[in-house]
Amino acid sequence: MFVELHAQSAFTFLEGAEQPEAFAREAARLGMRARALVVRDGVYGVARFWRAALDGGVRPLVGSELTLAGGARLPLLVEDREGWQYLCRLITRMKL
Repeated sequence: MFVELHAQSAFTFLEGAEQPEAFAREAARLGMRARALVVRDGVYGVARFWRAALDGGVRPLVGSELTLAGGARLPLLVEDREGWQYLCRLITRMKL
């Protein structure tokens, strides 16, 4: 079973076009068991994706694509609540 691990929504300006809920609905329509959403340098729209995915019977995988010094990008997915906390702290520190 294919699971997309690096989808970006309209919250990643100029790279994603769909709203987070649309990603979740499409995953449910296609019978996907899980789908990931990553957002550049933040977690914007992740809560909306999470709720819509659960409502559609899809396991939501969430994370962020962090921009490193020099412009390289590092996609990170969280596995649990502790991972979510670490990711949010990391994003906060990046932005300070």
